[in-house]
Amino acid sequence: MAERKNDYINRDKIWMKYYSEEAKNATLPECTAYNYLKQINSDRYNEPAIHYYGKDITFGELVDRIEATAQAFCAAGVRPGDIVSFLSVQIPETIAAIYALNKIGATANMIDPRMDISFIKRMIVNSGSKVFVTLDIAWPKVEQIKNLIDQDLIITQSAAASLPCIKKIAMKMATKTKIGYGEDVITWKEFIKRGEGVVAVEAPYEGDASIAITYTGGTTGFPKGVVLTNDSVNAVVLNFRYCDVDYRDNDRYLGIIPVFSAYGLVCGMHMPFCMRCTLVPIPKFVPQQLGKLVRDFHPNHIISTPVFIELLIGSKEVANMDLSFLRTLASGGDSMNEGLEAKLNDFREKHGMKYPLAQGYGMSELSAAACFCVNRIYKQGSVGIPSLTTTIEIIDPETGKEVPIGKIGEVCVTGPSMMKCYFDAPEETANVMRLHEDGKVWIHSGDWGYMDEDGFVFIVGRIKRMITRFDGHKVFPVNLEGLIDARDDVKNVCVVGVNDLDHSQGQYPLVVVQLEGELSEEEKRAKCSDIFKQCEREVEERGKPVAVVAVDEMPLTPMGKNDYRAIGKTYKDFDYKSWVI
Repeated sequence: MAERKNDYINRDKIWMKYYSEEAKNATLPECTAYNYLKQINSDRYNEPAIHYYGKDITFGELVDRIEATAQAFCAAGVRPGDIVSFLSVQIPETIAAIYALNKIGATANMIDPRMDISFIKRMIVNSGSKVFVTLDIAWPKVEQIKNLIDQDLIITQSAAASLPCIKKIAMKMATKTKIGYGEDVITWKEFIKRGEGVVAVEAPYEGDASIAITYTGGTTGFPKGVVLTNDSVNAVVLNFRYCDVDYRDNDRYLGIIPVFSAYGLVCGMHMPFCMRCTLVPIPKFVPQQLGKLVRDFHPNHIISTPVFIELLIGSKEVANMDLSFLRTLASGGDSMNEGLEAKLNDFREKHGMKYPLAQGYGMSELSAAACFCVNRIYKQGSVGIPSLTTTIEIIDPETGKEVPIGKIGEVCVTGPSMMKCYFDAPEETANVMRLHEDGKVWIHSGDWGYMDEDGFVFIVGRIKRMITRFDGHKVFPVNLEGLIDARDDVKNVCVVGVNDLDHSQGQYPLVVVQLEGELSEEEKRAKCSDIFKQCEREVEERGKPVAVVAVDEMPLTPMGKNDYRAIGKTYKDFDYKSWVI
């Protein structure tokens, strides 16, 4: 049979029908990330760039801070191409520092302060940095490795420095970390003072010049450093500008995703600034307090994860609130199953929210965002269409060829938002960034998915999460998770594979649930039994779980995703034959 023109989506980019002519003619800005921020907000220097716990910092003040910080880095000997390591969070000083380094052509090495000391030490040493910025409350960790990381200068920051006076005093009283200051260990205030009068020469624009290194999870080994560039982060801004999100000047954007992640640095910091929003950074985000943050700050936009959104739905602080001010509630970082999405849509209607869930898809390696499903460009269960500068191809992993519409394959992505590489890891880079027959380099996501006839992308699950039975049948956890998460008595669910007790190979699905409310052990067993019976009735024979178990708390990764690796490791040898319905 002759091949139809639209059997293969990538050749025709059929999703482009959703973009305006203006969007189709838009070009990637040829400037640094810092200059992009300045250009877009050149008429807004008296408007708030940051709202930090009651205190506004205008764009003019932010630019002044960035310039002063650039001078200080130059005084400390930082030069173009150098790397500065950070053990910090999203506070105004860190935000200014990232852009200051970008101005002078240096790179911010962003390290999660919650990581093990061995990881922190290795990330600093591997980067070759000689200047290190740390939160004062992280000093106990720094002190343990100080003599091993060979830094010329260590600078301490305080999350209290930019707070309103009363809150600043209260926080300083609560923070009693003793730090041995000296010539090579100084405060942020002293650091800025040393830069007074120094000329910070602006580095020329280079599209592939690195601006930051953020790290992947590292659950199965040492975390990989994702190198983000001027073009990769600016491309994400361009994509958001034409993705149909309802952004307005001075909209409040709640920054709850850590700045040491690609998702937080790009979508939670650079993008909202360049969309002319006011960023409300939350340095220490406690997921259970999301409802309180929404009540207190009235944000117009939130990017989050499915787990955090489920907590918001159940939050007592917003139970009776009109949330019509919240125009974008976005989910990324992990796939949202259809059960949770249905719960959210019901919540949205009851609370006056105009737009449906803005679900997206991306990876750290893609500067966090590749697909958007927002407002009028929406299909339930989909992560949306490829963003403006992005091309997505679904390929057969065995043949490397693109598969037809509706057929499942590996999601591959190309476009300017791609990372430059994994830092100092050429083999790992070559494994994920591969040259295709079309002469382009594509990111291989490791995710199963498909596209429909309109170019909407649907994610089925991680290739590594796929559960393969002894007979070769493949079970995708997201299908079971969607069914179970739709229940009102389920707070969270994760499906993992457990070893087949009757065959030498293969696995069966096991359902792990976190139930709503305070329940006795007998009540938990009864609910697990009810969930199991529902699966027996509604799930096709080869996809049925062998058991349902309840946990008090679902293990989460630092980014707020269900830690399916840890859960799978715990239950891989689960004796489902002894489980009683």
